[in-house]
Amino acid sequence: MNFVKKNKIIIYILAIALVLLFFFFFSVIKNSENNNINLENNSSSVDDCQNNCEVRLIDGQKVESGKEDPFLISAVIDNHSDARPQFGLSRAEVVYDIPAEGGINRYLAFFRSDIEDNFQIGPIRSARPYFLDIAGEYQSLLLHCGGSPEALARAIKEKLLTLNEFYNGQYYLRYSGYAAPHNVLAQYVLIKDYLKENNFNNSKFIAWKFKEKEIFSNIDRSLANFNIQIKNGQSQYDSAWDYNLNNNNYIKKIAGEEQLDDSGENIKVDNIILQFVDTEILDSELRLRIDLLGQGKAIICLDGYCHQGYWQKDNNEDRTRYYLETGEEIIFNSGQTWIHLIDERTSISIENF
Repeated sequence: MNFVKKNKIIIYILAIALVLLFFFFFSVIKNSENNNINLENNSSSVDDCQNNCEVRLIDGQKVESGKEDPFLISAVIDNHSDARPQFGLSRAEVVYDIPAEGGINRYLAFFRSDIEDNFQIGPIRSARPYFLDIAGEYQSLLLHCGGSPEALARAIKEKLLTLNEFYNGQYYLRYSGYAAPHNVLAQYVLIKDYLKENNFNNSKFIAWKFKEKEIFSNIDRSLANFNIQIKNGQSQYDSAWDYNLNNNNYIKKIAGEEQLDDSGENIKVDNIILQFVDTEILDSELRLRIDLLGQGKAIICLDGYCHQGYWQKDNNEDRTRYYLETGEEIIFNSGQTWIHLIDERTSISIENF
């Protein structure tokens, strides 16, 4: 009798176990089906973007059709030690790091006019002829506060698109936290209003070649170039870049410290260009002439590696383009780019290069 009872108990236990096992497998299968649906939906969304989007001219990012060529704002930004942190710099799509008088470089930063936010840009400084030349490559509105006699004369004679704070103060403000002349800030929203009022909707220029940026799990550390040092003999203006493998980008340092803007954001980019240029001191004010036409040496860094190459610009209407030594045009990562103009007084050091 006990044997029969024991058998019944065992049968009941097995039956319950089978029922529970059935529900467990049913739940797993159902979840798997749901996950497959989500994956398919996500894939479909990506495919739709791939099919219906355009590549934005300034940075190679995929955007909705019709948003690929927003009008660009360029700004001459101060890099004096009394002008740090700069305002809005982390939002720039492209930045040129350019030698100026006395070894104090200035930035020429390019911003899209379709950013849905209000912020300041600056501190804004005076223009030089080479700022006009580079701003013209992008058909941008140049923000500046005064300029050298040659730059101001050219802006008027050639009817260049500029917005000089001297005569358009309503678009700027004086920041009380910095002493003059390092305290002029452009108000982004008001600059956007200016563009709308004057029907400046699109900047048309020939884009560089871009690819989608990848994230790598590992790269060959013995060959990679994880650190870039740029020095001009004044430690407060020494720049450095550290490659960040996790995000496949480069984080900037200035005077040995990570460079932040007013928002607390790191200055970080996806591509770095070292463009070697010839310069000449023009006057007692130490103003420079910078040769931006022709061809010269370049080093281009992306994906953790730096490559020897050259830059080329045949005439003033062209956009500067960058090539490997083989003559193949560089294909940049989509995202932000920083271009150092390297003159005769600047030294560079690149790990493993």
